[in-house]
Amino acid sequence: MTVFLRTLFFVSLGLAAWQAHADVYGFVDEQGEVHLADKPLDARYRLFKRGALPTASSSAATAELGRYLDARDQAALKRLTPLIEQTARRHQLEPALLHAVITVESGYHASAASPKGAQGLMQLMPDTAARFGVSAETVLEPRANLDAGARYLAFLLGLFDRRLDLALAAYNAGEGVVQRLGRIPPYEETEQYVKAVRGLYLRQGGRVLADGRLRAKADASLVRFTTSDATRTETENTSY
Repeated sequence: MTVFLRTLFFVSLGLAAWQAHADVYGFVDEQGEVHLADKPLDARYRLFKRGALPTASSSAATAELGRYLDARDQAALKRLTPLIEQTARRHQLEPALLHAVITVESGYHASAASPKGAQGLMQLMPDTAARFGVSAETVLEPRANLDAGARYLAFLLGLFDRRLDLALAAYNAGEGVVQRLGRIPPYEETEQYVKAVRGLYLRQGGRVLADGRLRAKADASLVRFTTSDATRTETENTSY
């Protein structure tokens, strides 16, 4: 499945039901909005599928993202947000993307550890931590963990030509397997991970181009993230 098809399938949380035998055309604009029609309305529309669009429950997708949001350590989120934003800007990442990764990886629990050995806010594996200069003694320290995780994410975006889905898949499953396959590995965990992080990123103000890539330069002038039931928006005068 191409990145275009994955973009339409995973991003469109509000898809409506289509006629059983209708062809479906669509595109994703620079704001991450999905546009669908039963015929190409202009040159941007490409054939998504012949026949019915796979049905998806928007309420189920929203509930899944809601579970990640509810599991966050709210006090840590508020305390760490300035550091997260500074780290994102330093590595030319959008804060919304770093927040989305942290939400799925650890829920802002700095001492989080997985059965596979991943640790900290960004759930660094020992080899990845060492690769980016973080020792076993400091891997749970938020500043060091965030910096190494952000550097790795920025590296992966560069490696995969800023294709968000591939960079996220590599963060979860390893860059080697994604390079070999040239797509998201067919692992349920990885597929769900990419879907969740991407959904949270878009929900918190992130943008993905129609070809599945992030913009060439992160725009941190608008920072959005959810601190409770509401979305807080801050405007900053930030340039790289």
